[in-house]
Amino acid sequence: MGAIRRYGQACPLATAMDVLGERWTVLILRELLLGPKRFTEILGRMPSIGPNRLTDRLRTLHTTGVVSKAEPTSEYALTEFGEGLRTPIIGLGLWGLGLMSDGFDTSTARPDMVALCMTAAVDPARLAALALECDVDAGERFSLTVADGALQVRSGPSPAPSPSTIACDAGTFIALSLGSETPSAAVTSGRLATGGDIAAVSRLFETFADTARRHSAVQSASMPI
Repeated sequence: MGAIRRYGQACPLATAMDVLGERWTVLILRELLLGPKRFTEILGRMPSIGPNRLTDRLRTLHTTGVVSKAEPTSEYALTEFGEGLRTPIIGLGLWGLGLMSDGFDTSTARPDMVALCMTAAVDPARLAALALECDVDAGERFSLTVADGALQVRSGPSPAPSPSTIACDAGTFIALSLGSETPSAAVTSGRLATGGDIAAVSRLFETFADTARRHSAVQSASMPI
């Protein structure tokens, strides 16, 4: 792999894109927004990148101080500098969420990423009265934590001793989050199983759905007639 291709402009945005503009780079960072991961874990979530290109991209991100590599676990993680990309990357994903309202390919669906977008989109006031620790199995295994009006999403099972649970396929989780399916209907059809604080899980999905509808309405209003 060659050196970084630069725009050659003394512009903050151009300088950022010198690092982030190569294909796959933002998607690598997407994975690390959900927590530290080993090389093989990142590769497993985007196999089309190939090991050589992933090595090259991680080397660039490490050299520029965006990611660190811990020893002896060999896990890659965002540095404090890299965490500065959380808001803009999730914001970009949230923008893309509006483009999913007309349908999505369930075979490549990433429910954890839809949930990650909600961390920035959901009104904290809607979460203020909600406390939830939830383990999600929706093709991807991840956890949802709601506390003090904030939502956190992380890869892997919940560390809580007795979390609530959500079990469904990826398409169902996204449909619930986008509001095209309701929790009660999904449970009745057998597509969704929940445990623990079922009422809190339902309220969280309702909040996700209301948020998605709001963003979809903004997109629809901008479309040409």
